[in-house]
Amino acid sequence: MNGREFMKSTFGPAAMLKRLILILACALTLLPLVWILSASFSERATLFAAPLWPESPTFANYAKLLGDTDFLRWVLNSVIVCGGAALVSLMLTTGMAYAFSRLRFRGRRMGLLALFLLQMIPSTIMVMAMYYLLLGLGLLNSFSGLILAYAGLNIPFSAWLLKGFFDSIPTELEESAFIDGATRFQAAVRIILPLALPMMAAIFLFNVIAFYNDYIIASVVLTGSENYTVGLGLRFFQSANGADWALFSAGAIAGALPLVILFYSMQRFLVGGLTAGAVKG
Repeated sequence: MNGREFMKSTFGPAAMLKRLILILACALTLLPLVWILSASFSERATLFAAPLWPESPTFANYAKLLGDTDFLRWVLNSVIVCGGAALVSLMLTTGMAYAFSRLRFRGRRMGLLALFLLQMIPSTIMVMAMYYLLLGLGLLNSFSGLILAYAGLNIPFSAWLLKGFFDSIPTELEESAFIDGATRFQAAVRIILPLALPMMAAIFLFNVIAFYNDYIIASVVLTGSENYTVGLGLRFFQSANGADWALFSAGAIAGALPLVILFYSMQRFLVGGLTAGAVKG
């Protein structure tokens, strides 16, 4: 590429138009976050009449959130429920996806079709069935009931995703292990699972985010305020007489921090885990 072609591809009209579109897309994406962040530092309990950034920022809303509410309990409840549900879902998904990918058995095609159809059903349609099922099991208003409800929601999508990843792993790796005397279980645990760690980490992260942001299912299963998650707890800042949007915004920003920490702590698994798993395998 000569200098003229480089200048055209970098500073030409088409390149500048692409940059402009990307800048506008980023601005539209970040604007709601900046708006909520601004409201969390505002002295006024309003969201729509306040300027984009308050003239006198204050941490009073965060101090009130941590000192006068059960916000920390809600965060702890969310971490327990979402982490437990994501682990249970991942354990069930891993065995199911491996069986559909590597084993040939009667009903396999129908099982895959059932998983495909189940992931197309909105979770809100199943809320009533979940309620009566947990009511019969005596698990309403408990972490165990909510964990079971969450764990079953994303299994179809996660199983399809992980099955596709297992299909991309050459079967020759397992066949060489069988020749060396390994059983199928040993080959799966020592060879396939280390290679699948990046996808398993991604599925775990996706499940945690989906469960953490849920409101409808948690509002049906949980009824005691001591068991509320972050999504349920934030509704206390809204009432028929009005809403404290400044405190609500502070809770939304602080409530998102666990997800941000989890995402950045798992980056090495999401980005570099595939190469590390291949070398170790």
